[in-house]
Amino acid sequence: MKPFISTVCLSLGSLLAFGQAPDRTPRPGSELQVSYARETFKMHDLQASPVRYVANLNGARITYSRLGLRNRWNAGLQAGLADFIAPSLGIRGIKFAPDQREPLWLVPTVYRGRIELEYLRQIGRTAHRTAWLGLGLHDTFGYADGLALGTWVINTASAAVLYQTRLQLGRKHVLTADASLPVLAAVSRLPYSNVVSEPGRTRAATFFGNTRWTSLNRFLNPQVGLAYRFDLSRRTAFGAGYRFNWMQYPEPRPIRTATHSLNLSLVYKFQYQFR
Repeated sequence: MKPFISTVCLSLGSLLAFGQAPDRTPRPGSELQVSYARETFKMHDLQASPVRYVANLNGARITYSRLGLRNRWNAGLQAGLADFIAPSLGIRGIKFAPDQREPLWLVPTVYRGRIELEYLRQIGRTAHRTAWLGLGLHDTFGYADGLALGTWVINTASAAVLYQTRLQLGRKHVLTADASLPVLAAVSRLPYSNVVSEPGRTRAATFFGNTRWTSLNRFLNPQVGLAYRFDLSRRTAFGAGYRFNWMQYPEPRPIRTATHSLNLSLVYKFQYQFR
């Protein structure tokens, strides 16, 4: 009887020890993503011009992600530039004197940048699918000098609700879909005259002095995205993604923008941990 009891106790002890043994599967604790970004930016701003402008921007993006078991932090920075042309007008030339041989070609350049800080928390998980919900702080800046013989500037800083779902297609393939919607925003635009000129104040102080707080009832800026990732190795991955961004704001005169973005990325995974 005693040998039997000893055998049972040893078996139970082995099972408990096995159940408590940590999973030694390594997972990345951080990721650094470097991307080439191509954007088609369309803008109709009645405060600056009655016609629509289009730009095809080339730029770069860098994103750092801190990965936890049930949460993650993302910090991103993106910048790009391009010629800003009205399709209905084309590239315009201006002559200031009858004897001027070559006109002054009016080709504005638009500069766009974006800063992001996001927190996501896991809200659901199955064998192949994971869902996340979170909050993001996004700041987007646009500047063009020479647009309609004036200066065009806008800055939007917003707090947005984020949703993301990830589908594991295989051991090395991941498909991600996400959406965001701002719930509160601070919008800065040039005065109605499109001129910043106030004695005793800097141009930046004058510009941000026109900041207005707004929310969903006036500022609409939904975004949706789709991305694919392929793990090249334990430490590196390749990614490709598409994002659509639409914005509308009515003050002091209406502005509407639409952005189609494509990006190609290389991802470096580091600070490996065990589950």
